[in-house]
Amino acid sequence: MKFSVTLLLAALWFFSPMASAQYAHADPYETAVTQIQKAMYPSTTGIQHFRWLSLRLLNDPAMNPLFESLTTQKDVALRVDGFMGIALVSADKSLDAARVIQLNDPALRRILITEALGLDLLKPAALNGLFKSTDLTNYERTLLVAELNRQGQPWDKSLLADAPADPAAEVAGLASMLLLERADEGGWQRFLRTCSQLTPDDRTALLTQLANAARQYHIVAAARPLLELTNTSTGPDRMAAIATAVSVVPEAGRELLLEKIKTDRSQSNLVRMGLLMLTAKKGMQAADFEQLRNGDPLVEAMATAGAAIGTAPANQASALAALLENGNRSTTAYVLNITPTLPPEFSRPLLFKVLARVCKNNVIRSEDQISTIQAVQQLLRMPAAQPELLTYILQNSEKNVQLLEIAMSIVADSSDASAAAFARNIRGKLPRRGDSMALLALAKNFTPLTSNEIVELGSIASGGGKVDESSQIQAAWLYLKYTKREKDAIAQLTR
Repeated sequence: MKFSVTLLLAALWFFSPMASAQYAHADPYETAVTQIQKAMYPSTTGIQHFRWLSLRLLNDPAMNPLFESLTTQKDVALRVDGFMGIALVSADKSLDAARVIQLNDPALRRILITEALGLDLLKPAALNGLFKSTDLTNYERTLLVAELNRQGQPWDKSLLADAPADPAAEVAGLASMLLLERADEGGWQRFLRTCSQLTPDDRTALLTQLANAARQYHIVAAARPLLELTNTSTGPDRMAAIATAVSVVPEAGRELLLEKIKTDRSQSNLVRMGLLMLTAKKGMQAADFEQLRNGDPLVEAMATAGAAIGTAPANQASALAALLENGNRSTTAYVLNITPTLPPEFSRPLLFKVLARVCKNNVIRSEDQISTIQAVQQLLRMPAAQPELLTYILQNSEKNVQLLEIAMSIVADSSDASAAAFARNIRGKLPRRGDSMALLALAKNFTPLTSNEIVELGSIASGGGKVDESSQIQAAWLYLKYTKREKDAIAQLTR
């Protein structure tokens, strides 16, 4: 969720037109209140959801009365935003199951469950509490049990008594896989009969979906049955089943990968198998990667990187550097997942290599934006790397303005002290928009601000900082906090 939010903020900043200072002569308090008030009414464009998403990112319990007021609205989207906001600022970061049940609104309950699952806002107590609803659908029950399973929590198979017979094949399939975890094969046998009646395309799509779900919810007992069910397939369902086996049953996954490498020496298959081997958390041995080698630079780099796993940091860093030189977007993502495990003196050069690669042109391709975000985020967490990052961004700001925009969106989207330190150092060295984002980062970290900076924060809220609406509404709330008038604003907004 974090990456998608940062990308959204970066995109809004880059593509949105510069806001005019239409409130320049207005009272900054009233302007800040007006900014938040705009989020409290439904919109056919859904913009109010993005405004509340921006406010929720501030993670401020003082905002709870605003979220409470949304739960009484008629608009469903606003009500959902209210419940999610309350959950985010609650002590246990979880949806209140008892409150959801009291709504007596099955349609809203389903939306809340789905949304909360996506935001990881359903902790065990809430998951179990929701089963007290007397009219839960098989879909809801299956999702809740699957999440309990993912979190490693106990659950009883009686919770899924009717789910394997659900007319929706994806619900019946997921429930049947979960029951295999309790040594109940009855549902799975029924599901096999359902599969036999599907068209080949529908069967492939369904099994791909279920294999991915087995991996997501860590349904260990389903791995081998899925492999058996897809053993004659060469499509995405087979690959999804193999990936699931690699993830949840490493010994079975290793055996399959090595067999696939032996029987299919095509470049595409070796790269695909190599990626699965690299990303496997368990099961693979250093010697296994030697079987990948075919003389191709990319495959050779993958094999060398795999063989270096678990060795001295210097060896790993050297192999990862070669992989960045010869790799692609997927291998770059792998490197960025490894760099946090390395000492900073080895990970820092790798992270700057990533930035150099994605920024070699004047435009950062959309598919490279997540890599850029990850590299900048990791560098920001290294105090010793911040001066170099600051210099790098400023040196490239004219050639590649997107790097500056993405970096400052990350800084402004963070309440981390390291991001605030970077923001303080870069203040005064950027155009107005970037400087505004730096000030937002300072405010989010509750850094002491000068009186002039507080005034500037109010100006940003009114559109004077040349930032997008998401940043404006955040600035509005932060201005109210710094001027100690948030309670006045809440009273005005909720009366």
